[in-house]
Amino acid sequence: MRRLPFPAAAAALVLLLASAAPLAAAETVAHRVFEAGLLADVAKPTVLRYRFELQGKAIDPPYRSHVDMDVREVGTDGEKKVFFDMFEGANRRQFGPMAAREQNPLVIVFLQRDVNQMGNLTGGSAFYFQQQIRKAFNDPAEVEAVEVSVDDRKLPATRLVIRPFRNDPQIERFPRFKDKAYEFVVAEGVPGGLYRIASRTPDPGDGHLILEESMTFEEVVP
Repeated sequence: MRRLPFPAAAAALVLLLASAAPLAAAETVAHRVFEAGLLADVAKPTVLRYRFELQGKAIDPPYRSHVDMDVREVGTDGEKKVFFDMFEGANRRQFGPMAAREQNPLVIVFLQRDVNQMGNLTGGSAFYFQQQIRKAFNDPAEVEAVEVSVDDRKLPATRLVIRPFRNDPQIERFPRFKDKAYEFVVAEGVPGGLYRIASRTPDPGDGHLILEESMTFEEVVP
């Protein structure tokens, strides 16, 4: 996996998200993920561990590792300083602090990594991919009630899916991403509010999986 300059790029994505005005009447990612106060329940220093999985046509065997999101400081005003320790061995990345209050910054880290990878793979602009995803945050999402398991508990959750490039005429320059989907699973009772974030790229010809990346909540690290 290519090493990427997460902190500066992630800050740029935060600014873009802050500039978006969500639709009031629709179920959107902007409303259910970015405005839902997912991190508000983390009121003391906590390390949240997520399982990272990467699979697809060119990934044999599938890659599996972990991502630790370390909330090291929580101010009296709710401001948090968050550090990340991602992957292992030669792929290991450590960075921080990222400032957070109620938004779970894992979403920003995942998405910025994703758009950088698309830019690197295509020679296109990461900013273009970033803009299209940002727009999709305010569009009605595909919404489904699901159930997730955490510590042997079954919890009700909401799964939201967006397909940012499907109706964008410019995506014809990058046809492999036309049907790319982003999945967000949020649940009360899951520390940090985010159970899973994933991106899935099917082959536009036969629908078979080209690439899927995901981060799924596993545990609070003791």
